[in-house]
Amino acid sequence: MDTKQQILNTAYTLFQQKSYENVSVTDICDACHLTKPAFYYHFSSKGELLIHYYEHAVDQIINEQPEHIDNYWQQLVASFTALMSASTAIGVDLTSQLFITNLGNNQGTFDFDDRFKQVCVSLITAAQKAHQIRNQSAPLQLFIAASMMFTGYNVYWAIRNGDFDRPTNFVASLETVFDIPQANRVSINDMLSIS
Repeated sequence: MDTKQQILNTAYTLFQQKSYENVSVTDICDACHLTKPAFYYHFSSKGELLIHYYEHAVDQIINEQPEHIDNYWQQLVASFTALMSASTAIGVDLTSQLFITNLGNNQGTFDFDDRFKQVCVSLITAAQKAHQIRNQSAPLQLFIAASMMFTGYNVYWAIRNGDFDRPTNFVASLETVFDIPQANRVSINDMLSIS
């Protein structure tokens, strides 16, 4: 594992144990056995650590795309629920801090990775052709709508301090907006076991 990834992994663990506010750069450096200059070589601030969180989740989604799929809609839902699982894994405190950090100054945390966008747009296109999605709006527009819903549901989950069933509500909204035939609707429990 390289130094940058070591810092990220250690920081996320410390944030979950003590909360974001109660962890300093010094704490992270001590846990990694690094100097502050080594930390600042990779990151400009503690806040910048949060910006990189979803990169790892997107890497996993991209690497785990099956080669041969016939249910494109299910794979699209699985991709979004995998991202949702990533925010659940870091918890409400860090998810809230991600929003706070970006509200102060947009850090781009919620700009979806181009690779993720390409995968999703391809899945939407294929699902439309396979009649798994009846909404024939431009695939990029549908992706943007899904992305905005995803972010909105994460905000509401953070506001409710985790007391909100994001996956079920998010998938129900996607099914409505994308106009999914009943036969193609997915079980959220199946999706969560996949992601």
